[in-house]
Amino acid sequence: MIEWLTDTLVMTGVLMALVLLVRRPVSRWFGPAAAYALWALPVLRLVLPPLALPKGLFAHPQIAVEPITATAHAVLPPATSPSVVDTVVTAAPSAAVPVEPGLLAQIPWFSVLITVWLVGAAVFLFQRLRNYRLMRAELMADARLVAHSGDIRIVETSAAASPLAFGVRDRVVALPQGFLATVDSESSDFAIAHELEHHAGNDLLALIVLQPLFALHWFNPIGWAAWRALRADQEAACDARVMTGCTRETRARYGRVIASFAAGSRLTLAAPIAGALAGEKPIIQRLKALATLEVSPARRVMARSLFAFAVVAVPCTATVTYAAIEEPDVPEAPAAPQAAAAPVAPAAPAAPSLSRWQDAPEPPATPQPAHAVVAPEAPWAPTPPPPPARVSEVDVPPAPPAPPMPPVDLSHARAVADRAAVRAMAEVGRNMPQVEQSTSSNGKVQTIRITRKDGEGGTKIQQTITIDSTCPADRSGGNHGNRSASTTYVCTGVPREALNAGARAISSAKATIAANHGLDAMIRNQILAELDKELADARAEMQGEAN
Repeated sequence: MIEWLTDTLVMTGVLMALVLLVRRPVSRWFGPAAAYALWALPVLRLVLPPLALPKGLFAHPQIAVEPITATAHAVLPPATSPSVVDTVVTAAPSAAVPVEPGLLAQIPWFSVLITVWLVGAAVFLFQRLRNYRLMRAELMADARLVAHSGDIRIVETSAAASPLAFGVRDRVVALPQGFLATVDSESSDFAIAHELEHHAGNDLLALIVLQPLFALHWFNPIGWAAWRALRADQEAACDARVMTGCTRETRARYGRVIASFAAGSRLTLAAPIAGALAGEKPIIQRLKALATLEVSPARRVMARSLFAFAVVAVPCTATVTYAAIEEPDVPEAPAAPQAAAAPVAPAAPAAPSLSRWQDAPEPPATPQPAHAVVAPEAPWAPTPPPPPARVSEVDVPPAPPAPPMPPVDLSHARAVADRAAVRAMAEVGRNMPQVEQSTSSNGKVQTIRITRKDGEGGTKIQQTITIDSTCPADRSGGNHGNRSASTTYVCTGVPREALNAGARAISSAKATIAANHGLDAMIRNQILAELDKELADARAEMQGEAN
C-alpha cells in the first residue's frame, strides 16, 4: 500500500508537470477544451490500481554473497639461518564490542514522513469542504430568488461580489444584489450564460473529483501551480462553449464583460471550492482564447486521437507488484523396500579321490541306426488368379467438348436503357418547380414565387410568399388563395406593441430625469435631449409603420 501511494505521488506529479508544459501549445492548436481535457490524465493515474504480475514472469538476477572471515597471521622475523620456518601462528579474532544506536537513529523517519503526509492530505480535504460549506451558507443567508432555469435557481445576494455558480445536487447561480437592475441586459445575459454553462458542463463536479489529487500534493509547489492552471483552463473552456458559433464582434463584447468583473474580489465567474485567481494573467489568457478562431474539424480529430493515445499510455505508469506462484503440493515418494537377503548356497560335495576310480571299466559306445528315414517333400501351392481390373483402368471414351455460346449483342439493350433514362430526367426537370425571388427598390419587401410548368408548356404560379420588413410583426399577414395557387404575406417589422412600450419607457425616464433636481443642470439637459431624440425616432418609426 505504501509503495502504491509513493508511486502514485511521483507519477501524478510528473503528469501534472507535463500538462503544465504542453497546455499553452495545445490550447493554441486545438482550442481551450483540449487543454482542459489534459487534466484528466493525472486523475486517471490517481485511480489506477497496482498491476500484479506473476513472480516468475521476468527473471531477476540472484547475487550470492559469501561471508568472509578475516584472520590475523603473525609476522615472523627474517630467519638468520638457512632453515625454513613452517609454523604459522593464527590469532583468534577479538570479540566485537556492540555499539548502541543514538536516539535519532532509533526514530522510524520513513513512517513519520508518511504519517505527516497523509494527515496533511486529510486536513487539506477537510479545509476545502469546510470553506465550501461556509461560502454556501454565507451566500444563501439573505438570497432572494429571481428566476429559474430548469432545476437551477438564480438568486441575488449581497454576499456575492460577482456572478458565481455552486452546488452539484442543489445547483445555484448567485448574482450580486441589484445585478439585473444595474447592469445592462447584454452583460447580464453573458454573465448568466457563463454560469449556466458551468452547470451544463459539470465543471463543479470535476473540481470536486480533482480535490483528492491536489490533497496528495498539498506540500508540492507543482500541485498549487497545477490548481491555478486548471482553474484558468476551465474558465477558458467555458468561455469557448458559450461563444461557439458567435461572431468576432460578439466575442469582443463578451471579453469586455469578463474584463469588467476583474475588479471584483472574486476574479472569475466563480465555481465552488475555488479560490480567487489573483493577477492579470488568467484574464489575459481568456481574452486571447476568445480572439482565436474556431478549431477546424481536422485539428479536432487530431486532438481526439492524441488524447486517446495519452489515455492508453497512462497504464504504463502503474505500480507493478510480483505475486508468488503457489506450487502444488507434491506427495513425498515412498521409501524403496529393502531387498530380501540372498539364500546361502549349499556347500559343494568334496571331490572323490582319483585312486577310487582308477580301475573302473570304460562305458560302451553309443549304437548307430541302420538307415535314417527321409521325410517327403511338401507339394507346391497353386498360383492365385489375377485380381479383376478396376473401373478407373477401363478405357472410357472422353466426353465431347461443349459447343461455344453464341455472341450476345448488348449495345441495343444499353441504348434503349439510356434513352429511357434521358426521358425520365427530362420529365423530372419539366415537373420540378422553379423558385423566383425579387426585392423592392428600398430593400424592405422581398417576394418569392414558386412556379411550375403546366402540361401545355406555360408557366403557372403555385405559391407567392411576400416578406415585408415595414409591416409590424404583431400584425396578421394572412394567407389566401385557391387550390392551384396561394399567397402568403409575412410581416417581420418591429412589433407595434414593442414600439409603444419603448416610447412609454422613454417618456417615463424623461419625466424621472426632469424631476431629479439633484443632477447638474447641464447633465440633466444633455440627458433630456438624448431622450427627446430617441422618443422622436421611435415615433417616426411608428408613423412609418402605420403608413
